[in-house]
Amino acid sequence: MSHQRQRCPLNSSLCCWILSICMISGLCGSQTPSGTENFREKTRQAMVDRGLQYLYSIQKEGAIGNSRQRGVSALMLLASLSSGIQPTHPEYGEKLTQAIHWIIKNSSEAFFGGREEPNADHALVALSFIELIGTLSKEKDNLQIYDKALRSTAYSLQIQDKGVGGDYFGGWRPNGTTKVNNRMLTAWFLLQLRSAELRGISVSRSAPERAVEFMLASQKTKKGKKPHEIGGFSVDARGLPVLSTTAAGMSVLSLFESDESRLDLARDWLARHRPRWYGPNFYESNFFAIRGLYRSRQRDKGKTFQKYFTRLFQILKERQEPDGSFPIPPGHGNTILGMGKGYSTAMAILILNVDRGYLPMDQ
Repeated sequence: MSHQRQRCPLNSSLCCWILSICMISGLCGSQTPSGTENFREKTRQAMVDRGLQYLYSIQKEGAIGNSRQRGVSALMLLASLSSGIQPTHPEYGEKLTQAIHWIIKNSSEAFFGGREEPNADHALVALSFIELIGTLSKEKDNLQIYDKALRSTAYSLQIQDKGVGGDYFGGWRPNGTTKVNNRMLTAWFLLQLRSAELRGISVSRSAPERAVEFMLASQKTKKGKKPHEIGGFSVDARGLPVLSTTAAGMSVLSLFESDESRLDLARDWLARHRPRWYGPNFYESNFFAIRGLYRSRQRDKGKTFQKYFTRLFQILKERQEPDGSFPIPPGHGNTILGMGKGYSTAMAILILNVDRGYLPMDQ
């Protein structure tokens, strides 16, 4: 099924249209794609369309997901927006509007988290609402979304760790009782703050600076480290590099950090660790990895991005199920498994749409 694609009204000029086309052609590496590249593009679009149809089919009273419904519903909104589908879409706009109203109805004024992973779900909903600004047909609805974006951003800044010393402080924690900041969660909050800044929402300069310092504190850059560790990020400042944290770190570097040598090290680490169908954090890891590689593709003429995305595309293509959903690979814990295929399908779509340019945060 072919969907009517819609660009954000804040970026509707001819220049942004040309930018989006250039971003799409960047995947193929040529302005005149070959037959093979055209076939892959059509295949990718078909995968996205089938995934979206699955998400809309499992929606109940506006929400989707078996658990953490606010977070999963927010991911559905982001997956739709990344595909060029907005609340004004003639076929699926009502589905998106229902999800927005369900989240607002079942949340407090400024906080969007639930019981299981409160701060993670808050970051996801806040990010989706910021990305929704200006896309609804009614002025009062747009004003409500903008108000929620302002309030949720203020709340996110309020719960950021205010401690000093990037090794352990400056990021975000999963909940109010956890003592340790989480680097992948911090990457989600930084993405929210960057999106907020792009939409004209005021964010104090010190907040992202402290969070970026916390992220960079775990990257392995010193001489004397084992070669396979160089460039990677660890969960703990003194631990061994892992894919999930390195991917989150790469994404943050591509958004905030001007030290290109660190970016090169992170890209080289990811180039040595190709995507594989295993957890934990398969979808989140590759969501961050592919965005970081795409944003920094000019550093190596897109070679690492091309190879990484080609491998990731093939993994997803081989495993998409007949109903359009994407399963969760082995190695995941109950928290992710409980979110169901609504989570994994929305994340797969966001990965596949990395270069489309429909989301302001991806431009």
